[in-house]
Amino acid sequence: MTEISREAAEAQEAPEAAPAQHVHADPFTVTPRDTFLDGAALFPGDTGVLPMKVRQALVKLLKGPYIDGGRDEKLWTTLLDNQLILRSRLSELFLTLQLDHERKVAVLRPVDPEAIGGSTRSSILRQQRALSRVETIVLLRLRLLLDRHVTAQTDPTITREEIAELVAHYQPAGQQDALRDSDVVNRAVTKLLARQLLLSTGLDEVYTISNALPLALPFENIGDIPAQIDALVAAATDQSGTEPLLEFDGDSSADGEHTDDAEGAK
Repeated sequence: MTEISREAAEAQEAPEAAPAQHVHADPFTVTPRDTFLDGAALFPGDTGVLPMKVRQALVKLLKGPYIDGGRDEKLWTTLLDNQLILRSRLSELFLTLQLDHERKVAVLRPVDPEAIGGSTRSSILRQQRALSRVETIVLLRLRLLLDRHVTAQTDPTITREEIAELVAHYQPAGQQDALRDSDVVNRAVTKLLARQLLLSTGLDEVYTISNALPLALPFENIGDIPAQIDALVAAATDQSGTEPLLEFDGDSSADGEHTDDAEGAK
């Protein structure tokens, strides 16, 4: 028997190797940190695997109320480059990431509790807070104003006096009260500043309307807003406020006050 024949015979007699079995990693087990893949730990006991800049982006998203890529290009780039892993981390907290690429704005929204079968909202990290009728109307008017400024390519600014005029205009007939309306304006401005939907300009009582406002009030057709305002005006006798149109968390002290306000005092 030749050398080649003998090798072939031995190969036929050798038992077949058992097929390799794929071992599934336990998704609930924290694997040891791989310094080569994950980098050095950022602090003692660190079990995270995200790089520092991605963790910082995640923290800023959670702190809210939104990320403005026009003001921080590096942060916006980090968010876009790592949005898949960020979306995964946020999903663990029942939060979704919404991006407006045109305006370079990123915002978190809580998932619908009904979608996860929750009987209560206790599992949702971010709660939506209702605004009063007048505050909602002011926001809608600001949304229209922002659109006009964008079209005209001018700075979208508004003064406190102009906001006060809006509030007075939309108060029900016979219920205008200068002192009470001033209180409504103060609360509205405080809430909008806390949510960064109004931004300080450095000038006294002059504010910039934030580019994030379209995400707070997402209308596919800007022409639908006047009809929405009319519906709110018609509901002036409803003292229960409105459905939460604004989904950004703000300063809790700003939101801890009662929903309106003064317009409900008959």
